[in-house]
Formats: sequence, structure tokens, C-alpha cells
Amino acid sequence: MSEERWIAVGAEGEASVVPDMAVVSLSVSGKGMELGPARDDVNARTSAVLERLRELGVADADLNAHDVDIKPEYDHRRGGQRLLGYAATRRVTARVRALDGLGSVLDGAMAAGANEVHGAEMAASDPSAAEHQALSRAVEAARAKAEAIAAAAGVALGPLARVEEADGPGMPQPRMRMMAIAESAGIPTEVAAGDLTVRRRIRAWFAIA
Repeated sequence: MSEERWIAVGAEGEASVVPDMAVVSLSVSGKGMELGPARDDVNARTSAVLERLRELGVADADLNAHDVDIKPEYDHRRGGQRLLGYAATRRVTARVRALDGLGSVLDGAMAAGANEVHGAEMAASDPSAAEHQALSRAVEAARAKAEAIAAAAGVALGPLARVEEADGPGMPQPRMRMMAIAESAGIPTEVAAGDLTVRRRIRAWFAIA
């Protein structure tokens, strides 16, 4: 097939999948005049958070507590550098596989000593069916494009000669995610997961009949 005898197009397809898990990211932080007490306080509260998450059904394999990060804090006023103390932070991630308990997990982590919840990213443990559907739709879209080009050029479109995925598989992206945290009002956290959109891109070459 010579270079003049094919039509090349790029196309994208998407499909939706319902999330069945969430990856929660939170942190435990504190300050102190001395390094040791600041570190020990954060480690103790992190242990309390992890224990609470276990009580709420999060498995050990789904928990990850990073090393404590300690930074000195200085007062740079008046041209000097006076040590004010130390800030210690420890980050925790948890995979929550029962989405109906996600609100309780967020509330429980905060009550146990977490200072901040950075987010709860919805995910699908097995997005392969949606990925295949997205690829199928991408091929359909590529054929429609090629047919339009062939019609405009006054040629007949032949069979699909070559196709390849334009980029590697990525994580499904949330189409809609709502989260309302009202801890200060004593209202339990409400989470609406929505769905996830899987997108796949391809490049296809069609022969000219």
C-alpha cells in the first residue's frame, strides 16, 4: 500500500463505569518547640487514626502511612533567624472499598486526630470492561471520520489497514463527584460518588479502495 493510498485519522471514545472504591488522602500535623515531642505527638495521633480506620473496616493492606516530615520554623524578622519550633506532618492514604461507609471513614479519621482530608478520589477496581467499550467507540468514531474525509475527497473508503492506541491506559476520571463535609455543624459527611469516565484515543489508517 503506497503512501497515497490510505487515510489516517485520530479518534477518541469514552465509556462510564460506576466506582466501587475510593482512595482517601489525609494528613496528621502538629507543632512543638522541640523536635522530639512534635514528632512523637504526630506519630501517636497517626497511630490513633490508623486504628480507627481499621475499626471502620479498612484492611491493613489498604493503609499506607508515610514517614513523618519535620521542618524547622524560623522567625526571620529583624535580619536574624530565630528558631520558633518544629512542624511535623505525616500523610496517610487509605483505600476504602465500601463506599457506603466512606463518610464514616472521613469523619472517623478527623475525630481520631487527622488535621486535614486532602480528598477522596473515586476509582474502579476493574475498569477493563469500560476500557474495551471506550476503545470500540473510538474505532467507530475513527471510521466515521475516515468516511467523511473519503466522501469529501471523492474516493471510496477501503478496509481498516492499521490501528494503534494513541496513549497508554490511564486511570478513569470522575465525571461527577460531590462531597460535603460539615463536621463543625455536627452533621455526618455526605458523599455522592457519581460515575467515572474512561477515555481512550486511537490512530487508525484506512485503505482507499
